[in-house]
Amino acid sequence: MQENSKILNILISCGSYSWGGLEMISLETAKMLRERGLNVKILCTKGSKLEEEAKTRGFATIAIFAKNKNIPSSIIELKNYLKNSNTDVIHTNHSHDLWVLTPALKFSGSKARLFLTKHMASGVKKNDLFHRYLYKRVNKVFAISNYIKASVRNTTPVKDEDIVLLPVGIDLKRFDKGRFNPAEIKRSLDLPEDKIIIGIAGRMTPGKGHEEFLEAARMLNEEFPEKLYFLVIGNASYGEEKYEAGIVNLSDCLGLKNIKFTGYTAEPERIMTVLDILSFPSHDESFGRVLLEAMALGIPTAASGFAGVLDITIAGETGLLFEPENAKSQAAALSELIQNEELRRKFSLNGKKRAEDVFTFDNMTDELINQYNK
Repeated sequence: MQENSKILNILISCGSYSWGGLEMISLETAKMLRERGLNVKILCTKGSKLEEEAKTRGFATIAIFAKNKNIPSSIIELKNYLKNSNTDVIHTNHSHDLWVLTPALKFSGSKARLFLTKHMASGVKKNDLFHRYLYKRVNKVFAISNYIKASVRNTTPVKDEDIVLLPVGIDLKRFDKGRFNPAEIKRSLDLPEDKIIIGIAGRMTPGKGHEEFLEAARMLNEEFPEKLYFLVIGNASYGEEKYEAGIVNLSDCLGLKNIKFTGYTAEPERIMTVLDILSFPSHDESFGRVLLEAMALGIPTAASGFAGVLDITIAGETGLLFEPENAKSQAAALSELIQNEELRRKFSLNGKKRAEDVFTFDNMTDELINQYNK
């Protein structure tokens, strides 16, 4: 663990109004930096879940972003704050924040270093004059996977030497299965004790593969009658409630009786401990944090073999890969795991070890502080 030679004053920024992986990693990063003795505040959107959660955890918040995208007033508000503060670092997890951060830094005269973590790939070239202006002020761009690093290189004006591969870490203490009693959790959720439980976890949003998961469940029920149970952990984000209702309706249309939708949970890791297998069918995942969390919990996994997932899963060693957007391929991979208890045990051990060796918050925080101090 790296020690700090200077106590930095840091603003962690995420102007998104939603509550999902992007916002959670912003708060978790702030927490890890604070635990290292750094002074951390949260830049966020007024009335957002991130603002609420940050305050609950004892962080000072600066809610300069507005849900109605009133960018000029946000720039002025941040400019005034920076003029009267000794901010050393601004680190954003949301590239759209640059619309406010870059001009506010310029107009305030602040010398704070600016960092951007890219969590999502872009299909749009951003080499126009406006984006060259925004990105010129960024000191380093952190790419959470090789897939994202290639996207940043191909779509932004950022120089290759200013793109740093920095995978998202996870809190191994939080994702320690030993903290929980899976049998007790099964009873509390009224889950069967004599079935193999296969789950999908994470935010319900288009592209996460819920449709293919349900279709694969239908196929597996035909192959293994009375042997399986399916669990959908999580819910839709703000504004996507209709999508969630559509997924529940699809389950009914497919005749899935052996399935439960948990809805929102503040502690997904607790429910995940009841899983015998996790499926990760995301179509185009920049990284795949839920997949990594399952591995840390010792859950055998099968995942879409594309994009950021390839940085996490070593095929045949830590998990199985299947074709994205292909329910039949997904069902085949899950079938292999259902039938092979020894393979499940192998992936449980190897996946957990890979998570512990490579993808920890300590590793991520060490590298962040190293970059902040360069």
